[in-house]
Amino acid sequence: MSLFKKSIITRVGAAMFAVSLMALVSMLGSAVVAQNTQGDAGAINLAGSLRMMSYKLVADASDYIYQPSKSSRTLLQQDLAEFERRLTSQTLVAVTPIDGDLNLYNHYQNLQSQWLNDIKPHYLAGLEQQSSPADFTNIMTPFVDNIDAMVMLLEKSTESKIKLLSLVQGISLIMTIIIIMVAMLDINNNVVRPLKQLVNLAKHASSGNLSGRTDYQSEDELGLLSDTYNLMAEELQKIYQDLEHRVEHKTAELQKTNETLQLLYNTNRSLNRQDDICNRFMPVMQQLETISPFGPISLTLTDPNKQAYRELSTDNLNRPSTCIDANCNRCLVDQTDKRPHRAISLPIEKQNTYFGEICAQYLVDKPPNSEEIKLVEAIAENLATSLSLERKTSQDQHMSLIEERSAIARELHDSLAQSLSYLKIQVARLSMLRQNKAGGEQLDEVVVELKEGLNNAYRQLRELLSTFRLKLDTPGLGPALDATIEEFSERLGFTIDYHYRIHHLNLTANEEIHLLQIIREALANIVKHAKSTAVSVYIEAKQSTVCVSIRDNGIGMPDDQEKANHYGLIIMQDRAATLGGELNITNQTKGGVQVQVTFQTKSTIKEISHAG
Repeated sequence: MSLFKKSIITRVGAAMFAVSLMALVSMLGSAVVAQNTQGDAGAINLAGSLRMMSYKLVADASDYIYQPSKSSRTLLQQDLAEFERRLTSQTLVAVTPIDGDLNLYNHYQNLQSQWLNDIKPHYLAGLEQQSSPADFTNIMTPFVDNIDAMVMLLEKSTESKIKLLSLVQGISLIMTIIIIMVAMLDINNNVVRPLKQLVNLAKHASSGNLSGRTDYQSEDELGLLSDTYNLMAEELQKIYQDLEHRVEHKTAELQKTNETLQLLYNTNRSLNRQDDICNRFMPVMQQLETISPFGPISLTLTDPNKQAYRELSTDNLNRPSTCIDANCNRCLVDQTDKRPHRAISLPIEKQNTYFGEICAQYLVDKPPNSEEIKLVEAIAENLATSLSLERKTSQDQHMSLIEERSAIARELHDSLAQSLSYLKIQVARLSMLRQNKAGGEQLDEVVVELKEGLNNAYRQLRELLSTFRLKLDTPGLGPALDATIEEFSERLGFTIDYHYRIHHLNLTANEEIHLLQIIREALANIVKHAKSTAVSVYIEAKQSTVCVSIRDNGIGMPDDQEKANHYGLIIMQDRAATLGGELNITNQTKGGVQVQVTFQTKSTIKEISHAG
């Protein structure tokens, strides 16, 4: 308690710490409850969908019994598999841990056991025995009741977590208000009132009246300030006498500080220039000699193997062997100082990377002080930072070039190389047919496939050239897509409905290329096969998940799986897999085809500032 009496800062700090602690408790409570309730809504939805799936299984069984067919059997099997997938979904498992709500956990385990050991066997037995729809309803009714009970347990669990959050926040708010009121009362009595008295005395002192004294007595800072003021009034004359000397001393220090700052500024400006290290750093070393006791000063730069490749010094009698400018005489002197010297050597290193060292000599009878040594250390650190940034920039440029070449190589491998491999196989096939003296129809068939393969390879080559031209002319996915939409609008004869809403994402080069090629392939298929009169392209993002949708109102996809452009679809699927996403191609109810691509981007989110 004595510490609280002696320090206002301690009391205020304690109050601020207590308020912060209450806020932290509230935030931690919110975070814990939010973490614990994560996935509850999805689990409730999923549990509720099990009830709908149960009724659908009864309807599927009825359809199969009344009209047995392969399609109804397939549909029934698919619904059974979907029901089991939802019942054992990770979403339900995550919200029913064994260390959580034991009642909810046991109910979920019983629900799974009931399905596997009771409901499903009776259901399958009923299908084999051709039971009536009422029998299936009787089988599912108690199971649906258990599902409803589980939904209620999930809702109660979520509600209990929210109530706990409200209680924690309420208690934190009340405690915060109490702490603030106590702190304000203490500040008013022990800070505001004595401070007003000291301010009034200071105003009188500024007008020359030093007769006033403060009567505030305390062990805290303001009490000390009051005692100090009383002593100050008595010692003011002595201070006036010493003031002129102190001003002169401070002026000299400020002058030296200004020279030091100017040197540091010149150091940063010189090191940021694109020039030889001698032209950049030699003026810095020479200026350092003029404002400090150091001199001469030398610099040695080494490679990663710590082999010296460049040496600079301010007192060279002869031109250094590493000098690259024969017309420069900046470092040459007529004679060196023969007086005894000592030296300090500072390493030039950044993040465990060693670049060399600076050696600064000084006269034995004029040693540097700590501030002057810190100045040399700062210069060495700036030089290390500059060299580190230059090396990192060089490495980044090299990695960027490698990444761009890798992207082009992947594009050639995924498209043109595969087409050429296919053509090579067809040529080998044609040669084999000719050796076997096959009929003209077989030869014509291979020739037709060769023509189609060549056309496909030529089309892919044109697509690649278009993509790379777009990327070179205007960097970024947006301009490339604008040009693509304009191109295919001309080919279709009408304007494509286009929406691009991922400006906040920085896609990687690989992601941009694959996404652009998928969209171009989908639009090319529409041009060739859809016979549509309206096309839309939507590109949107939810946080870092990119969703692409291409729709048309054409004739749609054929019912069978032997599609005319199956090679293009396979490449689109491969590109979507490369992005780590999913590709879905479906016929729309009102006609036409919808191509959807969804993937999680590895890029970063841009910082966009809005005016106004």
